[in-house]
Amino acid sequence: MKQRLWQAMGAVAAVLALAGCASADKKGGTEAVVQVNVDNARRVTDIGFAPQAVECGLVAHCPTLGVQWSSETPNRAILLVGTRGGKAKVESLEFNARPHAPLRVRSLAKQGSDLPGVTAFVVPMDTIERVAFGKDAWVRLYTDDGVIEELMHNGERSSRASDAFKRLVYEAYKGTDKEAPQGLLQMFGGDKPYTPNYDK
Repeated sequence: MKQRLWQAMGAVAAVLALAGCASADKKGGTEAVVQVNVDNARRVTDIGFAPQAVECGLVAHCPTLGVQWSSETPNRAILLVGTRGGKAKVESLEFNARPHAPLRVRSLAKQGSDLPGVTAFVVPMDTIERVAFGKDAWVRLYTDDGVIEELMHNGERSSRASDAFKRLVYEAYKGTDKEAPQGLLQMFGGDKPYTPNYDK
């Protein structure tokens, strides 16, 4: 993934930290978090967001998840995984998103993350889709300090990470034949903006 996107993610992470992760903006909470960079000269679009917390309240080792995607490699994404405080080193992880089978993530990205305490994995874009739009989703981290498992979203609660996953998929598939089947037009393209429920 391009160096400029890594730098952008670092800048976003710093801003979110200073803001106390409160930059759920007035447009619906995800447009400020998910960065879209279009290079018209190269005809390349890079989309990504710095690691966001899942639904785990004030748990010390709360998992944090970020994603980077490029139109140059549309069928795969870079998954950025860490923990709140960055003290536990993530070795692998697993998503459980109904109705899909468990999705194990082990393949490290060729280019490591520049963000402290964050490990970069390469995943199929299908994995991001299934987690984003599953009926509910949990993430389990395997770290050098043990196993951490927390909720990403269910029918009643969501998280900053889950909502950013959805927004990233929408931006990546906008104007393609994948937009309608995923229900993205109804979610983000209508008159009523998408409103996350993690603060309700």
